[in-house]
Amino acid sequence: MADLNWQRTPLITIAFFLLKQLKQLVSNFSNLVPVFAAIFVGGKNSIWIPIALVSVYILWVIVSAILNQRFFLYAIDDDAVHVRSGVFNRQHLTLKYERIQQAEVHEAWYFRPFKLTILSVDSAGAAGKEVQIPGLTMALATELRQRMLAQTTKPTTEQATSSAEPEVDLQKSFPTSEIIRAGIIDNKLFVLLAVLAYPMSQLDLLEDYVVPWVEANLGWLNTEQAWLLTAAAVVGVLALLFVAAIVVSLLTYHDLTLTLHGDRFQARSGALSIRTLSFRYPKLQAVFVRRNLRARLLKRASVRVSQLRPVAPQAGGQAGGQQFHLPVVDGSFLHEFRRRLRLPQADQVHWQRLSNLALLGPSLWLAVLFPIGAAILYFAAELGVWGLLGSVALWLIVQTLVVLSWRNYGYSFVTSSTDPSEQWFVVKRGIFSRNENWYPRHKVQQIDVVQGPWLRLLGFSHLLLYTAAGAESIRYLPAEQGQQLQQDWVSEIGQKHRRWM
Repeated sequence: MADLNWQRTPLITIAFFLLKQLKQLVSNFSNLVPVFAAIFVGGKNSIWIPIALVSVYILWVIVSAILNQRFFLYAIDDDAVHVRSGVFNRQHLTLKYERIQQAEVHEAWYFRPFKLTILSVDSAGAAGKEVQIPGLTMALATELRQRMLAQTTKPTTEQATSSAEPEVDLQKSFPTSEIIRAGIIDNKLFVLLAVLAYPMSQLDLLEDYVVPWVEANLGWLNTEQAWLLTAAAVVGVLALLFVAAIVVSLLTYHDLTLTLHGDRFQARSGALSIRTLSFRYPKLQAVFVRRNLRARLLKRASVRVSQLRPVAPQAGGQAGGQQFHLPVVDGSFLHEFRRRLRLPQADQVHWQRLSNLALLGPSLWLAVLFPIGAAILYFAAELGVWGLLGSVALWLIVQTLVVLSWRNYGYSFVTSSTDPSEQWFVVKRGIFSRNENWYPRHKVQQIDVVQGPWLRLLGFSHLLLYTAAGAESIRYLPAEQGQQLQQDWVSEIGQKHRRWM
């Protein structure tokens, strides 16, 4: 370590550490809203408390950003990158190129005038932690990314630049019309609205500000007109969210270009900040194809390719962190992209459904809970017949959703027609949306057969499959079939000697 040439990032990278702190605040904002709500409810005499808290936080963020920049050091070796960080808790991280899963070059808007970039790296470490090195020149960041993805060592920049780039197999540019569709399909702003709806309702904004303003300025409205105004306001908010989602999509995915060099996939996009995201096919851990209701109406889909990023072992889990993402693809290009990823085409998948017993548990719970709810509405709430009718209608809706969820679920074990060595485990699910999760079969890490008392009584079991990109379950398999699948998979995967990452 003493022989390494440790380097400090430029002073402009203070902005990077400053924005990183603010990003953490935004990520945790929903947890802080109830605290601020309690302060505001406390009355005008306590208004100095949030002002003091905000002032102290701003000062802490600035000081923390300066110290983090001062104590952040990196060194570039022939086969690894070394990073030292932390003010009080010092960390020393060594990233071997051969263990890098993903490398992204991010040209942030505040770095572009200085021709500097951010290199973000996901490694195959146990913590699955992303490492970011800010303030690199474009040439150095590109060289490091090529080393990591090619898993070769090029000691000097001259050697790296003299090496010829692989021949481009495919290049696809996404027009503005497709990026607009991606904004329409995107759900993030609607999810944010749902998260903030309850905390904002606790601030009494409607009672203290909106209602008095309406009474003072719109008192001439009658009841029918007031309802129309409310409906128009709701439609206006939804329309504003759609427009905001489209604007965010245009800024994020402007000039999106997908390039394929052999087994290397690269996507470049961005208006203010330009991101270059790459991965190599051998490091692929899962492919997620998503079609929400708006995407189905537009006949589009979004595709995410996940690499090694450990997550909590729960069924249906999905890897976190940065993923290779195409926000919108049409049917023809999805067919081509599936072929490049060596996925079987849709007509080659023979879906298998779960047993009818998968409906038994949810249906029993509904059969128990809804009569209790109907009795409460009839006697305690004194809603009478209307309470009973409402309970029956709600039961019908929920039971229908349970049946649709069971009907639309399917799983399959498929071999790629373009590459027989590629075998996949795939799960589809969704009620209004249609989602497919594809996992390379030889990269399954753990297979469990689970039987509780109820399952043993029925002679069934659950099969749980754990991968580096999440976990999936096949529920209500006959017990013998589940155990046989476990034995066959363990034996087959144990005989595979292919590269795993």
